[in-house]
Order: sequence, then structure tokens, then C-alpha cells
Amino acid sequence: MAIKQWSAWASLGKPERTSIGNPFAHRNQDGRLEVFALGEGALFNIWQRFPNAGWNEGWAEKGRPSSSIGIKSLVVGSNQDRRQEVFALGEDNALWQIWQVATNNGWSHWQRLGSPSASTVLTGKFTVGLNQDGRQELFALGTDGNLWQIWQTAPNNGWNHWESLGRPPTGIRSADRITVGRNQDGRQELFVMGGDEAVWHIWQVAPNVGWSHWESLGKPTDLFDESEPPKDRDLSEPLVQSNADGHLEVFAPGNGAFCNRWQEEWREGPDRVVWRTQGWNEKAKPRPDVALTWLEAALNFENRLEILGFGDDGDLWHSWQIDLPPFWSKWESLGRPPARIREADRLTVGTNQDRRLEVFVRGEDGAVWHTWEIR
Repeated sequence: MAIKQWSAWASLGKPERTSIGNPFAHRNQDGRLEVFALGEGALFNIWQRFPNAGWNEGWAEKGRPSSSIGIKSLVVGSNQDRRQEVFALGEDNALWQIWQVATNNGWSHWQRLGSPSASTVLTGKFTVGLNQDGRQELFALGTDGNLWQIWQTAPNNGWNHWESLGRPPTGIRSADRITVGRNQDGRQELFVMGGDEAVWHIWQVAPNVGWSHWESLGKPTDLFDESEPPKDRDLSEPLVQSNADGHLEVFAPGNGAFCNRWQEEWREGPDRVVWRTQGWNEKAKPRPDVALTWLEAALNFENRLEILGFGDDGDLWHSWQIDLPPFWSKWESLGRPPARIREADRLTVGTNQDRRLEVFVRGEDGAVWHTWEIR
């Protein structure tokens, strides 16, 4: 198997007066990648000058919700017309938004989307999804332990009020991320870690409308259909991605490697998706002495899912789908920036217009570093 070619690590620098962190890569309507990051409670961004090409010479600042309210975390979504929109958790534990006023250009002032109630505010766990009709939808864990949602009333338009999706019977493990995917027919599906250490999910019963009850996808130690032995792994930080044919696949770090489970077939009706009947599959660590601490995934330019993860040796590692058993390549190291990786910040993956993946991390020098696929 040929080794995939990636560039050497390069720095995107940092703003003059602050270090930045928690990078989030997203793509403009014209195909240019843009990276958003936080520094001293404010939002900063940097962008490609042209699709698949070099970057702007410096970071721009988008400020903070107010002089007294900074930002703690962020996600980025797209409107139906592909205008980017940033959603941020403020220091007031409410959700704030800022958006492009035109495709590929210009930004609004900060606006407040608030929190579910005076007694229930938001935690740092939230994500953004997209309905089949193009309306964005936000999902956030509240301090009451429930999952809350808020959505656009029309594509590219204003927002409804907060409503609760409840919680699994075992509760939601608040330390883990919330992840949302979209089924082939456009129905959104949301995944969380339950208090019983299993992955739980909830899904729209039809595109753009209501939601199912919570159901469990189990844990690796479960026996499932008895065709495979139980796996002695603990899951955390689940991540969902769509395969090239549209079926969803969930990945979760487990004991330094990862486990995955995927949709095997569709039967009549939206609640009759069959997930891998043997339960959770498992993939080995990069090396016996190297454990993974965080995973991201995306479709690469060959239209295959590729997994990227932080190793506890300080390197970035990756593996991708192949045609022969075990259907995943061996792990390969992408090394590390000269400034090393600050693992406390997230890893984020962007997809160039030509489908080449580009990875962004925060270096210990307070700058954002990146590496990208070379065909």
C-alpha cells in the first residue's frame, strides 16, 4: 500500500496581540477554506485568497458579543445560500451568532440567541446541523441535563424559540461531545454518550420535522448477535460522518484506538434503519505504545472516509478506508509542527474545493498550524 502524500507543516501565525485556540475550519460558497479561532474571548478568522490556494497574510478580528461578554467555544454552519454563520457560547452561558451578510464576504454584528430559560443555561457542548430544506438547527446540552434545540423558521432567516429533546433514560454524559449527521433522505440524526457508557441516538422521523424517542446503540462490551466476542473498550467523544453512499458511521475513541458502528441497510420506514448487527467494530492503536486521544473524520479526495487523530506521542496520525479487509489502512504518522501540538485544543479538518483534506491544529506557540493532502 502506497503512503499517502501530505505537505510539510506550515504556520498560519496568530494575531499580533494574542494567542489563539480552538480552531474551526469551514468552506465558503466559492470553495475557499476559512478558519475561525478564539483569542482572549474574541473571534478571529483567516481565509484562502483563492480556492485550493494560499492564505491571507494576517488574521482579522470579529470581536466579541459585548465589551463584558467574551466567547468560550464556537461552531460554524452554513445557510442554504452558503453564507457562513458562527455560533458561540458566551461567558453569560447563552448562545450568540454572527453571519456573513453576503456570500463569501462581510459580517453582521453579534446577535443573541439566548438560552432555554433563566434557570437552564447552556453548557459548552453544542453543535449545528442542517435540515433537508436548508434551515440550520442548533443542538445544545443544558444545565438541566436535557438536550435542547433551536432552528431557523425559514432558510436563511430568523430563529424559533428553544425546545427540549429530553435525554436518554440513563442521562447524557456531559463531558463528551454532541455530534449530528444527516441521513441519505435528509433526516438529521444526533448522537451522545449516555450515563451508562453506551452511545445513544435520536433522529427525525421525517425530513424537516419531529423526532423519535431515544434509543441505544450499545457499547463494545455488549454481546449483540453473538457472532463476535465482546470488545473490552470504553467509548468517549463520539463522532458521526456520512460515507460516500450516504450511510452514517459513528466513531468513538476507545482504550487508545477507536470503535465504529455503521448503518448496514434501510428497511421500509424512517425508524427501521439497521445498524451493524454484530455491534461495535474495533481498530487497533497506531502502535502498541501510542494511544489516540481525539478523532475527526472526513471524506478525502478519493471519496473515502479518513480518520485523523491526536496521538499521545505528540504526532498526528491518520488512517483511511481501503477495499480489502480489514477495510482500513494501517495508521501512518503525519508528524507534528515544529512548535508541537497543543492537544488541549481541538483538531479540525477542512475540505478544499478539489476535495483535498487540510488539517488545522493549535501549536504550543499560540499559532494555528496546518498540513494538507498532496495528490
